[in-house]
Amino acid sequence: MLFWFSALTLMADALEVMDMRLRQMAVGNGTSDEMFLMVTEKLDAASEAGSIFMRGGDCGHVLDHYRKIVAANVERLSAGR
Repeated sequence: MLFWFSALTLMADALEVMDMRLRQMAVGNGTSDEMFLMVTEKLDAASEAGSIFMRGGDCGHVLDHYRKIVAANVERLSAGR
């Protein structure tokens, strides 16, 4: 898949997840577990990206990996609507 398409798709999905989480917080439905998950996801993401690069992966591998994770977040957060 083209790098730019993967990057744009990841960006759009990530913005959707941020929007859903911010809306949950704004109406008082954000849980402490969700807030903790947001922080730990970022720390895990940095570690996993480093691991992919160490195993010889490239930016495309990292993008594809995170597109799957972010898509799962969209699915999970959409179910709670």
